[in-house]
Amino acid sequence: MKISALIMAGGEGRRMGGQDKGLVKWQGKAFIDHVIGNLQNQVSHIAVSVNRNIEAYAERTPHVFADARQWQGLGPLAALSTAASDVRLTTADWLLIVPCDTPNLPDDLVVTFLMDAQDYPATAAFYAETDTQAHYSIMFVRPQLLQSTVDYLYTGMRTLRGWLEQQHARPVHFPDETAFANYNSPQDMEPTS
Repeated sequence: MKISALIMAGGEGRRMGGQDKGLVKWQGKAFIDHVIGNLQNQVSHIAVSVNRNIEAYAERTPHVFADARQWQGLGPLAALSTAASDVRLTTADWLLIVPCDTPNLPDDLVVTFLMDAQDYPATAAFYAETDTQAHYSIMFVRPQLLQSTVDYLYTGMRTLRGWLEQQHARPVHFPDETAFANYNSPQDMEPTS
């Protein structure tokens, strides 16, 4: 079974003072390096969606792309709409999609998603959920679904949650909330006492 990953690193980083969030250092490494390190033994291929600093990301994985011109500025679904025409991603059996600012992703992320996928074979989209919240930006989907993001964007809708609901996505429970902590601002990165 071929499982690919798409790391979303195309945001504007407004709450990070405009920094490219994937390249922000945390515990001595860029966020993107933490995420790639967590995923490289779980998937067969890693792509990164970016909108700047393409060369810096290409040093980490050769499969880097920017949002297609018609989708630029439309948020994370722009990356999914662009990926819908990427043969290297659409030929996978499953596509794991994660943001670049979640450096603590669990080692059993893919295995846990796959177990639920086997339990619900008619379901083509899943997302992570913990006891306290849903994590819509961490999802496991059949790549063929990506094409539906194009129509979804044309309707004026922009949210991952809305698109996942349209796909009848199922939540997959994970016990550890800290594994899905994301860092949106410098304050988030400060250690708690």
